[in-house]
Amino acid sequence: MRMKDSNNSKPLDIIMLGRSGSGKGTQAKLLVDKLGLEYIGTGDLLREFSQRENSAAGHLKQALIQGKLVPSWLAFFVWMEKLAYVQPQKGVLFDGSPRKLPEAQVLDEVLEWYERLNVKVVLIDISREEARKRLLHRKVCSQCHKGAYVVDNNDTCKHCGGILNIRMEDNPQAIETRLDWFDSEVLPVVEYYRVKGNLITVNGERSAEEISQDLLNKLELV
Repeated sequence: MRMKDSNNSKPLDIIMLGRSGSGKGTQAKLLVDKLGLEYIGTGDLLREFSQRENSAAGHLKQALIQGKLVPSWLAFFVWMEKLAYVQPQKGVLFDGSPRKLPEAQVLDEVLEWYERLNVKVVLIDISREEARKRLLHRKVCSQCHKGAYVVDNNDTCKHCGGILNIRMEDNPQAIETRLDWFDSEVLPVVEYYRVKGNLITVNGERSAEEISQDLLNKLELV
């Protein structure tokens, strides 16, 4: 699906922002399916990279376990490696980048170089307290890789029957570290896009269906 800019018909590119646990990954995948976008999820790409057999992967795995912010050059590497092969006429959804103001500025340069000028930035907004509560109860299926928020001792995926596991970066210390760097590093990115005028804010403390409908309305796609 395309949206018009002031000059030409350009593919729609979307940047998804939000605290860990905000559900932005769920909304990102819904938009990808509905609009036929190419999904570039920095978190997924970094986790995949951490399984490679090299020293950088080993350092990355430890950083993820400890909840440390991955260096910008490595985040750039994994999503630039994928973006280079996306067809020019296909829209892209970035999930998990940019995470710092300099990254946002570099991403703007990259998109401009590729002549991707129809860019919307979406913030799925939840409080820090809500994010902490969700993350402490989050598990991921070992088979279908879908996430779930588990408030009891159920370890079975409702989608496929697979075993639910806690993600390596969802230990309490790592959660607080990630929430801290969202406040210190990502909120300035949010303000940067707000000033630019292409930020869309959606209340993330509702059902996935309500969030999706609100998001589509604000993107003017319904």
